[in-house]
Amino acid sequence: MTHTQIDSIMASTRLSGPAKRDRIFAHLAGQPDKGVGEAAELLRTTEHRHVAEYLAQYLELVPEAAEEKTGAAERLRRHPVLVRSAARLVPWLPDTLLDGFIADYLAIGQPKSPVSNVLYSMAVYTPERLRPYQDRIENEHVQLGLLSGASDASVDDLTDEWRREGDPAALIQLALARTEHALARVHALRGEINDDPAWELLVELAGGLPNTEGRAVCEPAFMGFVAEAGASPHVVGGAASGEVPICPSCEKPSAPLLSLSASSLPYDLTHDPVFYWYSCRCSALDSTTVRIDPDGLTVYYGPHGPADPKLSLTGAERSLALERHPNQCGVSVRAVPGETLHQVGGLPQWREADNHPRCPECHNAMPFLAYMDSSRTPFGTLDFGGIVYCFWCDGCRVSSTKVQG
Repeated sequence: MTHTQIDSIMASTRLSGPAKRDRIFAHLAGQPDKGVGEAAELLRTTEHRHVAEYLAQYLELVPEAAEEKTGAAERLRRHPVLVRSAARLVPWLPDTLLDGFIADYLAIGQPKSPVSNVLYSMAVYTPERLRPYQDRIENEHVQLGLLSGASDASVDDLTDEWRREGDPAALIQLALARTEHALARVHALRGEINDDPAWELLVELAGGLPNTEGRAVCEPAFMGFVAEAGASPHVVGGAASGEVPICPSCEKPSAPLLSLSASSLPYDLTHDPVFYWYSCRCSALDSTTVRIDPDGLTVYYGPHGPADPKLSLTGAERSLALERHPNQCGVSVRAVPGETLHQVGGLPQWREADNHPRCPECHNAMPFLAYMDSSRTPFGTLDFGGIVYCFWCDGCRVSSTKVQG
């Protein structure tokens, strides 16, 4: 397939936008370099807005290749319309180029100009580079991202605001700073917050676990990328055997969504975590909890039945490649299902702030370990809806998954 053929796909009146994107993705994924070179080259020449967006979306799903992504972003920066697609490439861009996008935004002086998309992505991945310009950035969505890693003074101001006005939103923003100082502030407020579940939620958002000295976070955080089977020791999809949770509505069995190799992660884990979810769209359950026993699963809180060895959430078994996340503090903006990269470690980027599940064995809040978005992959979309958040109690070998759509 040549660039001309890609243009022909985009010109087709028989294909929907998603179908065009999927055909381009399928072609690029089959290339020896996973299509990185071709996508980056075309991004340096195309004038077509949708072509630029689809190619940037594809490169966002492929780890590494910083040089090629930087070259594409440099060209996109010079285009007044296509520049918005450079937002997809922010995690791989050098500081000098990121500073250039900031200068462009300030020079344009329009809070919702196309380059604001790039600044929003910077607020997700590199908020520290934006913080010196915080008072000059009028985009409210970018401002929410700058809660991540906020200064001690800002955390204290939010504490004082809550005490003056009693607005719960100030407490949520305080916790979403996700710093040691923010966590200490939340702990210090326990006597003033007369709502234990609300206080526990704030502790978990800030990175702690209530009523224990444990941490809600495994460090460091990694971005996750669905890759071909065997590219990583971490498995996406695959089949199950034995007893598994089943949907109480349609009785369709669940299947493994993500299986992590403990020995391949820089965390103090003794057992390999495995997380299950459903491919049906019944929405009968918003969570499932199992214990990973040597001879099978123990299913809590819901029905269970025999696995379907032919069922896979990914069609074919895949793997999850990891790359260090640029934001090690924790993202403070809301996740958008279908637009959020997968993650292992760090703190959850919630769609709606929620409590961590409690382990049915030790009864403690469970640390967050990963989330998987039912988003695009180089091989198509994953066969479930929303974002599935994965929690793991290593001592009890208990995994719990919770979905938000």
